[in-house]
Amino acid sequence: MKPPTLWAVVPVKRFEHAKQRLAPVLSEPERATLARAMFTDVLDALAASPWLAGILVVTGDPAAAAQGCQAGAMVFPDGECGLSPALGHAARYLSAKGVQELLIVPADVPLITPADIETIVHAHRPGPAVTLVAASDDGGTNTLVCSPPLVIPLAFGTDSFRRHRQAALRADIEPRVLTLPRIALDIDRPADLHAILAQPNRTRTQSCLHASGVAERLRQGMKHPSAANMADSLTTLPRG
Repeated sequence: MKPPTLWAVVPVKRFEHAKQRLAPVLSEPERATLARAMFTDVLDALAASPWLAGILVVTGDPAAAAQGCQAGAMVFPDGECGLSPALGHAARYLSAKGVQELLIVPADVPLITPADIETIVHAHRPGPAVTLVAASDDGGTNTLVCSPPLVIPLAFGTDSFRRHRQAALRADIEPRVLTLPRIALDIDRPADLHAILAQPNRTRTQSCLHASGVAERLRQGMKHPSAANMADSLTTLPRG
């Protein structure tokens, strides 16, 4: 195995502002705790992968920054300028450091595994190249690999999968498109919570949802209670 050259970049929104579309079923503290649990799962998978040369966490959240540092990642301030501009700044920073390959992974795909990362590495072509994994149902981009890091402009947000694919084609690159169900499931809507709870329970995110009582509440079709206990459940659960 050659020394890895691929850097992973993980954008992390401030936990207290995360997952607004889950407001009908989760309270604000529950949404913040869920965001932190999902980031933990993603960070653990990336840190366990031998195929990465490094991890860069892009965030303005002090807790996320501290967590990234504890896991051995570098931290890059997001500048609170929006997702694509923040990632563009991070890509330029890594490019200036001589990084040749960039893997962007969102912080809300808790089912990701080191095996998924290995699949992406083996599928990605020599640069200039682009590899994409789409979100399961909303037209988003749940993984973007760029060689070199600035090979296409970043276009995260609505309909980003189509826009990233078109950007690659305009650069005379036929993007590699992968179907990876674990990465395709990002947690944005109430239906996504049901989807992840239907999977075998192996992530911190799933354990947190069960231990807090949220899973049972969702099963019964209940809305969030006035007092959440999910934050307490995250601090008492073992890692792994």
